[in-house]
Amino acid sequence: MRLIAALCTLLTLAAAGFAGQTLWQEVNAPAADAQPAAMRAGTDSAAPPAPPRALRHWPPVFGEPQPPAPVQQPKQAAAEPQPPKQPKPPLSSLGYTLKGVVRAGAETWAVLSHPTGERLLRKGEALDGGIVVAKIDETGIWLSRDGDAAELLAFPE
Repeated sequence: MRLIAALCTLLTLAAAGFAGQTLWQEVNAPAADAQPAAMRAGTDSAAPPAPPRALRHWPPVFGEPQPPAPVQQPKQAAAEPQPPKQPKPPLSSLGYTLKGVVRAGAETWAVLSHPTGERLLRKGEALDGGIVVAKIDETGIWLSRDGDAAELLAFPE
């Protein structure tokens, strides 16, 4: 059984090779003359020389090559008007309360109370939520939220 399968495989391979060779010869064969064979045999005069064989021009499969297109700068879209920012809630509503201010020489600290605990702060220190101590003076502590203008958190009344 294996011998028959091997023979069939070899015969099929040989037939495919023969078909490929025949196709190659057909594709590369010179173009046939336009005159019928009967007219060629009946004339004794010298035939005019055959025109030179024209090369076949195959159309490009993927289109004609094009030069690269110049790069165009994208147009800048006009910025859409942004809605006004919502006002931020007062610092006291965030739970912060100023308990006291301590001054020792050139340094000044503030005691700030919050439901999570009390903290001793000085200028430049940061709290939760992007709040930074801008300055500390007798009136209270000035806090800046997200880089905005500083707001005063004064002593409770």
